[in-house]
Amino acid sequence: MSREGRRALLVLGFGHFVNDLHTSTLYPLLPLIARKLNLSEAEVFWLAPLLNFTSSLMQPVYGFLADRYSRRAFAIAGPALAGSFLSLIGTATSYGMLLLFLVLGGIGNGAFHPQGAALAARTHEHRRRLALSMFSSSGTLGFALGPLIITAIVAATDLTRTYALMPLGWLAALLLHRYGPRDDWRERHSNRSHALTELTGTLRRVWRPMLSLYLITVSRSALYVMTNSYMPFVLTQRGYGLRQTGGLLTAYLLAGACGSFLGGAFAERFGGRWLTFGTGALIPLLFAMAALGRGPLSVAALIAGGFTLMSVFPVNVATAQELAPRETSTVSALMMGFAWGIGSMAPALGEPLTRMFGFEGVLAAMAAFPFATSLLALWIPEGRALALPSRATSPHPAR
Repeated sequence: MSREGRRALLVLGFGHFVNDLHTSTLYPLLPLIARKLNLSEAEVFWLAPLLNFTSSLMQPVYGFLADRYSRRAFAIAGPALAGSFLSLIGTATSYGMLLLFLVLGGIGNGAFHPQGAALAARTHEHRRRLALSMFSSSGTLGFALGPLIITAIVAATDLTRTYALMPLGWLAALLLHRYGPRDDWRERHSNRSHALTELTGTLRRVWRPMLSLYLITVSRSALYVMTNSYMPFVLTQRGYGLRQTGGLLTAYLLAGACGSFLGGAFAERFGGRWLTFGTGALIPLLFAMAALGRGPLSVAALIAGGFTLMSVFPVNVATAQELAPRETSTVSALMMGFAWGIGSMAPALGEPLTRMFGFEGVLAAMAAFPFATSLLALWIPEGRALALPSRATSPHPAR
């Protein structure tokens, strides 16, 4: 990797860190915001889905536009918008104002992700999985540290001082503008009026492996988000205090960041197929031990489960980009945003089952789905075979 490539990847990783850090600050503040604005439970429970809709489910739209105009502009604007508006949630004086901050901040968060992933892959195209692992783990680290940082700020001051994080978003945007990769205008489509036709044609050629990657990502993101939502209740029932619960969840999230980073290095050497299948086989065992076990063994299994679960996400994004090399932002959005958006619905969908089987039982059963979808990896092409079909059928040169 060249010096310019390393610098560009570093600033993209910092942008991802800041972007996801701002997003995760909402969750620990929900009780305080509800008390301040006198919100009902229904109003509170709509806040996270609204942020998720604008930041995750809309990512394919942002990716489609960026693939045809300017990935760089979207990547720069993302952290600036997310930092400017999500850092104001503590200052909101009405429910409508809070919703506006979440919508605008969510748009910024979603606008950055697919473009950031597409640009990160360009910094080291010969080792795309490693570059995307570094990019992905930076975001996971930010997501893990966001709750710790914002609660420390609010505890030392008050809820209205959440804006103290705003300069981080501006700094990330400034660094991306100064050191981020430039757009290669030769890669822009010659006729934007045919853009949607070209996109559907590309996806039609590779729909089988792309669907497999998508299902693998949805099943793992569903378990990841469900664990974040259910384990606090499990730990509280076991007698853990607030600080202990927060510490264990942070350890789980940080282990996921390590898995994201090391998974790419493993896949570069041994292949993403065996990484997906091997970790898929371990997930049911680890999460069953975490949910149903007790004591240090349960804690160790939870941390190892986070590492194992997150290890394939950047690898899946890299594989999707290789399957559709002219639509890297769009397919990155499908894997990073839309798949995560669908997976994040799992806690709400699983809630009725927790009344019958408990949080532990639902988590242990849910861990079977990543194993089932990991079998699909055996039919996903790897290496040189990935690019051959799209190159053979596309009139345009691949990136």
